[in-house]
Amino acid sequence: MKKTFLFFAVFAATALWTGCEPIVDKHDAGGSIAATELQATATSVVKDGKNTNKVYVHCTSPVLCQWSDGVNTLSATEGYLTLLLTGEQTITLTAMTADGTTLTKSFTVNVDDLTEPVDPAYGYLCGTGSKKWTWQSADCYGNGNPSSLAPEWSKSSITDVDGMCVAKSLPHEGTNATMEFTLMGKKMVKKDADGNETPGTFNFEMKNFAVKESLWSWMDPYWSPDDPFAIGTMAFYNTNILFPYDINYNNAVVTNYYIVSLSDTELILAAITTNQEVSWYETFYWVFVPVVE
Repeated sequence: MKKTFLFFAVFAATALWTGCEPIVDKHDAGGSIAATELQATATSVVKDGKNTNKVYVHCTSPVLCQWSDGVNTLSATEGYLTLLLTGEQTITLTAMTADGTTLTKSFTVNVDDLTEPVDPAYGYLCGTGSKKWTWQSADCYGNGNPSSLAPEWSKSSITDVDGMCVAKSLPHEGTNATMEFTLMGKKMVKKDADGNETPGTFNFEMKNFAVKESLWSWMDPYWSPDDPFAIGTMAFYNTNILFPYDINYNNAVVTNYYIVSLSDTELILAAITTNQEVSWYETFYWVFVPVVE
């Protein structure tokens, strides 16, 4: 049973967000069964004759359950998942039996209407499922104050980024380089100008940050520490954004970013310098736009 309880703890710790009313799992994991024997369902809630993006999942087999739609995760015997796209979607149940056997079973649901609220940030970043981004042609990379919200002290064009890639013997991640964000699985593939791809995953949280929440205490006569700084955070795993370097501090690689702006037409990310000796809290900015295909 020790293995069973550990499995359940990992499920609970790794759940991103469930979007459902909490339901207590009253089932104890029983003996070993086969995946084909799992008694489980995934059913869209119907409203006005249409399948909505609110899906009820339920398992009556004596197993520990984790449900996933590729974005959200629910660790419970039953509950609701809020899907983010219309069309055919796949929900996967991962279950563990009492003897530690892991089983998976997939369910297909078709969503006609998004009746449940969906954070527009998903659509901005990933479009209708997948979306490519590249550099803004001018003022796409540089530094400034935390209150700048865009490159201010130095403003590099995409041509300047090309030059830095060559001068610093870094990958060619300027002109013609792209990042493709895919909603299902929260995948991101970076592709440099030479065609080399770096696949990985991303995660983000939309939350307003004031300067005082994001930085050390610092006074500046031109802005208040309560001024908005960012609308969220974003992190990458096994991949990264284009040219993710703090070039003023040994080309240190950044992996965690603040989201300064996110819309259908613009993505601005920021990171505080990794050089803790800098007294003015230098902030680097990356400015991207959708790829027109």
